[in-house]
Amino acid sequence: MRSMVIDYDAWRDGTPYDIAALSDVTEDERVQLTDELCAKRTLDWRDVEALRALATPKALARIGAAAEKQIDGAGIEAFFDDVAKGWTPEIEARFVEKLEHVQSMTGALDRLYEIAEAHPTPAVMEQLLRNARIHSDPTVRYSMGAFLLELTGHADTRYTFDANIRPHLLDLNSADYATYKAAVAWLLEKVANPQRNSGS
Repeated sequence: MRSMVIDYDAWRDGTPYDIAALSDVTEDERVQLTDELCAKRTLDWRDVEALRALATPKALARIGAAAEKQIDGAGIEAFFDDVAKGWTPEIEARFVEKLEHVQSMTGALDRLYEIAEAHPTPAVMEQLLRNARIHSDPTVRYSMGAFLLELTGHADTRYTFDANIRPHLLDLNSADYATYKAAVAWLLEKVANPQRNSGS
């Protein structure tokens, strides 16, 4: 319970709850902790980890609800459980929808990219490109473009500051239409010509 009180330092450092302590709780305490976590309107990624460890039917159902409804980092963390059961057309459709609605500063982007890297299907690639072109969040446009370059072997990392790449990514948010269109064309050409096998 003490570890569930997250101060700024714990939040900044990504300190998880004391999951190991759950091995010593009684069944009554397990139910109490499950009820407390499940009562939260939205889950944090730490809550998802704790609910997985508690593993009661109610805890697992709450993770499923977060996977269905949340599009932040915790929602995507919960969604990993669904993906782990197998990549299906229904899972792909849900994933593409989460990609479409993602916002920066929610902790979701890196988790989404982990799934996309494992499943770079045509539908997933199409949504990544769509986000890079027209997403309402400028940070998402830049990030999606950078991730696509990493995914297709044109950059070693999505956090690249390469002087030959960064200006094009910045131009995905240019107010000048010709500059923007040139940046989109540049990105499309790169993605269409991967430098290494980017998967299916």
